Amino acid sequence: MNKPLLQVTNVNKRYGAGCSHCEDSKSISVEDNRCTVCGSIWACLDVSLDLHKGEILGIVGESGSGKSSLVKSLYFDDEITSGIATISTYKQGEENIFTESAQQKRYIRNHLMGMVYQNPWLGLKMSFSSGGNIAEKLIASGTYHVGAIRERATELLDHMEIPLPRMDELPRTFSGGMQQRVQISKALANNPPILLLDEVTTGLDLSVQAKVLDLIRKIQRELHIAMIVVSHDLGVIRMLADRTLVMRHGRVVEQGLTDQILEDPQHPYTQQLVHSLLHV
Repeated sequence: MNKPLLQVTNVNKRYGAGCSHCEDSKSISVEDNRCTVCGSIWACLDVSLDLHKGEILGIVGESGSGKSSLVKSLYFDDEITSGIATISTYKQGEENIFTESAQQKRYIRNHLMGMVYQNPWLGLKMSFSSGGNIAEKLIASGTYHVGAIRERATELLDHMEIPLPRMDELPRTFSGGMQQRVQISKALANNPPILLLDEVTTGLDLSVQAKVLDLIRKIQRELHIAMIVVSHDLGVIRMLADRTLVMRHGRVVEQGLTDQILEDPQHPYTQQLVHSLLHV
């Protein structure tokens, strides 16, 4: 009954060739994630997490902490070095999704996960209309009926408060906040049980940030979708996340209920983050 929807175990992600010195993650300093011999960067070092149905899990850390590398690896944008991830609704949660075939990874991307990138240009095709972007996701999963695609696009864009007369316009003509809302619509097209959000409010004006965050909370409340929200901003995590992982130099240094982490941070780095939040 309590089996996690997504379970990630000991994920390692290295950028660089690696060497005999850094084969063992214990040889990498906790104060730096660079191998002193070969110069390889270890973006993720033995990262493990559980995500339960309907939960929002926050991952917070400074630039270079490995949080974005982790979610991009989960969406198969990047290939991991080693590790295991299972989804309880995929093959009874018994198969490591990282070792599945390219065809099965496409299935997981198109049916079981949605991804919202910090830069909308990564998640949207700017030469397609807003409705066309949603159609692309639907067609990839086997929905070809034009009427059904149009109806679903209308429903999603309306839910994201995009004016419907703009459904046939190119997203490149939209504001950053509207682009993010179109990107969220596309990610939700096939009702995936898992939504990954990578720094989705970075670079947006504060009022626009608030609107996007309100919409994310509305989605979670109405659709009971599980989310991983990545941010360097603990204020964003405080607004959204039930539980939080704190990452530094590729490692998870602290995790727990978001309220507990905010009220009683244990790790010196988390204490620094909370102190910064309190003095904003």
